[in-house]
Amino acid sequence: MMSKLCKSMDENIVCLYLGFLCVSYVVTQSHVGVGISTFLTLSSALQLFAVICLQVKVSNGSVAGISLKSLIMQALVYICRLSSTTWCRGYIPMDSTGDYLYQLCDTITLLICMRLIFSCAKTLRHTYQEEYDTVDLKPVIVTCVVLAVLVHPDLNARPFFDTLWAASLYIDVTAMLPQLWMMSNAGGAEVLTSHYVAAIGASRCANLVLWYHCYDELGPEDGGANFAGYAIIVAHALQILLMGDFLILYIKAVLNRAHSLCTGIPLKDDFTFVDI
Repeated sequence: MMSKLCKSMDENIVCLYLGFLCVSYVVTQSHVGVGISTFLTLSSALQLFAVICLQVKVSNGSVAGISLKSLIMQALVYICRLSSTTWCRGYIPMDSTGDYLYQLCDTITLLICMRLIFSCAKTLRHTYQEEYDTVDLKPVIVTCVVLAVLVHPDLNARPFFDTLWAASLYIDVTAMLPQLWMMSNAGGAEVLTSHYVAAIGASRCANLVLWYHCYDELGPEDGGANFAGYAIIVAHALQILLMGDFLILYIKAVLNRAHSLCTGIPLKDDFTFVDI
């Protein structure tokens, strides 16, 4: 029974990855001007892929191992970001994916996040591991908002929308902390939860690549110190560092699983921090 469940789970994961790769290929072939700015759309697509992994897990009737507080913070990220990117063009891709696809990915991701939040808080609350989800959100969110007011780029040339975008960035930096903390307290993570966190980590890397190349555009027009540029680069680097331990374990788990499939040697039964 357990082997059938694992085989079914492996097939689901393979289908998810193949589907993501196919859609990515279609997008690159059907849109014009695809380039470095497309990394923004790639990042958004990876976040959508991440929450789809969670939704597949939840469809099995359990939200165990999923941090409700992390989902709430992610929902705030998409609300703030969409409030900026649906009105102004300062922080959207310059290629044709910025015409609708980038915002569409964020919108669908927000809707799935809201569904997952409802599952954790209502329909599947009896499976929610609240005792492990103990990070206090209020000081984190307040700090992020205050920092956004004080330090934000001006690509929109409209302070309110620039602040909303910066708030989405700073909240995004800390959004995975409750999930990582919960996984650490619980002593591990289920398969799809691991892929969810890994996909979020990959999206952060895509964002860092983009803003590293666009750093100069974030500076003030008068040639002053590029504080906003520093803040954005540091924020993305901090995101990746916070997830560094998990990503290393995730890569090792993927390599171990690949080695097992190639050699026929079964994986060891010891469950540590990540399971693939």
